Amino acid sequence: MESEKTVHQTCPSQLLNLLHFFICAVLFAGIIVVSVQAGDNAVLLFLFVPLIYAWWRWLTVRAMRFTLTDQRIIISKGVLNKTTNETELYRVRDTSIEEPFFYRMFGLGNIVVYTTDEAISMHKFIAYNKPHWVKDQIRNHAEQCRQKKRWGNDNVLLHDHNV
Repeated sequence: MESEKTVHQTCPSQLLNLLHFFICAVLFAGIIVVSVQAGDNAVLLFLFVPLIYAWWRWLTVRAMRFTLTDQRIIISKGVLNKTTNETELYRVRDTSIEEPFFYRMFGLGNIVVYTTDEAISMHKFIAYNKPHWVKDQIRNHAEQCRQKKRWGNDNVLLHDHNV
């Protein structure tokens, strides 16, 4: 078996947390205003609540990992409890890109990968940088993997061969 090479590894944009970060900033400012108006510095202890929540949201997105190798797509999620899903590239049927207006302003997009994998038939990668380049890499490496899997009897794919 030949060694596997990593083509691309990334995590989604923190833009996914924009609303959460905004709410935390408003809560942070509100707690300071309440503390000043009440004249009680003990209220400032509540500043840790939005800070910890914002940190946790940041960490959650940072812990999402998308790895594309020349043989597989590996998706890893979770901070305390991790879940890793792998899909062989020869199982990729189709890919598409979704580019909401707000994401396009930041050069981001959603990559949708349709597969013949029985566990998960569709992967949706939300708010990733360079979505067209990543989609093209998935497409090119998937085709190479399919070509490698072809063998004898009229080039039938291994997993499609019914015995």
